[in-house]
Amino acid sequence: MLVKSSFACQLISLSLLLTPAAGQQSSIGQQQCTEPTERTSLLQELRALRDRFDEVINDVEYRQETNCEQHPLALPSNKTHLQEPVVRACARSCLQLRDQGGDPQDGVYWFTGMPVPMLCDFSHDGGGWTLLLTAVSRSGWDLLSVLRRSELTPSLEDNYSIMWHADAIRDLGRGDRFAYRIETQAETGRQRWGGVWLAPRQYSFVDETGSQTNVRIVRKFDRWTYKHLGIEKRMPWLNSPEDDKAVLTTNAFFDDHWWGTMVTNPEATENPYRHSPWIEPESVHSGTVLYWVREEVL
Repeated sequence: MLVKSSFACQLISLSLLLTPAAGQQSSIGQQQCTEPTERTSLLQELRALRDRFDEVINDVEYRQETNCEQHPLALPSNKTHLQEPVVRACARSCLQLRDQGGDPQDGVYWFTGMPVPMLCDFSHDGGGWTLLLTAVSRSGWDLLSVLRRSELTPSLEDNYSIMWHADAIRDLGRGDRFAYRIETQAETGRQRWGGVWLAPRQYSFVDETGSQTNVRIVRKFDRWTYKHLGIEKRMPWLNSPEDDKAVLTTNAFFDDHWWGTMVTNPEATENPYRHSPWIEPESVHSGTVLYWVREEVL
């Protein structure tokens, strides 16, 4: 899809992405939108905005929180939209909170310096995992909503995404690699038909090329092997080219097959799957998909 580049300026309110410290002015907020001289892809425009946001996340010295919680409790999850707490967690990620000790519990936390609350998993695969995406159906997904969807209401049971912030979370790590985890059929139980992978630090969660194949699986959920009619040895990528079926997938699209897909376009025709085709024949339906990041290997 092609749009004028000014569309992204109208679409994204960057004041919602970052609240600067008192007395400071966000450089992003001063960015002026100018009329473009040529047409460009929406994802390219969004990527440019995301990169500017990531620079702020990584480079701005946030005010020191004198009253942050070293060992916070998970926020109540029974609200339509989570309100920012008066006192935030001192950590900036689920992994940092894990490493501070104090036996944190699974749930939603609002971290210092981060623009949205995050759902943490401390119970599986070593803990310290941040939820990036939950896909319980194919309703409402496209190349925009897969980046940001219901980001103030992290959930394991409703469609949700903070993929827009995934690379910023990744960049909190210091090692050469980071970990990502895929779970499918999560409505039947955890750690099903997926696994834990390691990827080079420079790999992006919003890649549009499908060329990020230097990944290593270190833990496998259920019995499956890499294949064209299933999960392929490729970090999930955003399917921005011509195919109209998959939105987020591991498939290379050498033909009409689109197995190994995590998020599906609701307008995809001939789609008998609930909600995406996953592995033929072992796990045909993806069911509820959970996608996680941990910015360090362990």
